[in-house]
Amino acid sequence: MYQTLWNSINKQVKDSHASAAFLAVSLIGWTTIGLLARFLICMIGGMSFVTKITVVLCSGGYTGLILGFFGGILYLYRSEPRHLADATPSQFSTTSKISLNTKTAARS
Repeated sequence: MYQTLWNSINKQVKDSHASAAFLAVSLIGWTTIGLLARFLICMIGGMSFVTKITVVLCSGGYTGLILGFFGGILYLYRSEPRHLADATPSQFSTTSKISLNTKTAARS
């Protein structure tokens, strides 16, 4: 599901805004699914109205947050290797050598 959503958003939105739009649509979609599912379940149960509203809103919010937002972040993290390509290994090795030499010189 995340792959289909990512492909459709990536075609319609600029690359710089695609991940933000993906997270927003994922959050809204999963919140709506959670609200509707819990609403249908609460219609059957014999709870008071206030309890039903509380349960519906909490389950919709948690579904949207966990599956929509955090699930979307994990999907983007696993599928987008561009952040790893930005940093070159030579930058890290040069920085560590300089700091190591500075520490060694300071001890002498």
